[in-house]
Amino acid sequence: MLPPLTVASALCEHGEREQSLRLAEHGLTLEGRKAELAVWLRNQAEAMGQHDLALSAAEQAFHAQISLENYLHAAKLAGEQWETRKTALLEYARTTQSYETQGKIDVFLHEGLIDDAIAALGSYASHTIIAQVVDVAIKERPEWAIQASKKQAESIMDGGKAQYYDAAATWLSKAHKAYQTLNRNDEWQAYLNGLLQLHGRKYKLVPLLKGIK
Repeated sequence: MLPPLTVASALCEHGEREQSLRLAEHGLTLEGRKAELAVWLRNQAEAMGQHDLALSAAEQAFHAQISLENYLHAAKLAGEQWETRKTALLEYARTTQSYETQGKIDVFLHEGLIDDAIAALGSYASHTIIAQVVDVAIKERPEWAIQASKKQAESIMDGGKAQYYDAAATWLSKAHKAYQTLNRNDEWQAYLNGLLQLHGRKYKLVPLLKGIK
């Protein structure tokens, strides 16, 4: 049996556009992966002026694959309904279980929801995604930014991972900025001095620590 998207696309190419939409709409009620099909239906329905169907498909596309692109497309189609629709989509992003955190983070940071972004990180977030949240949290949630940055840096330094010392220094620079936000420069200096004492024999690390601004 051919996938619904394959059949819907073929129908559309042969001029059976209405039938292709109906088939795609039905396909979204079936089991299986739906992100690509929902995006196709959203775009085709929008192009054909079927606004309600396009909006419904846009929301299903977001449910199938949480991303800022899908979120913003739903916003464009929702128009004056967006405040209500947005609330439901954000709640879905908060409550759905997924190891794919990038889309959630992008959406939450776009909306200025730093606490939701922090909560979405979970235990398996990549260093890149953590850094993305930390960079915003330095001003918004500096205490959390300090702890998150120190954890990343200390993991590198304590493990003696010399090839990643530059990354450790970058993390510590973020922590330093968060300390400055809190006007706790003396505490930062004491922490840095402790690191220099602890890691004083790591000749590649010491100059990086001393150069943190």
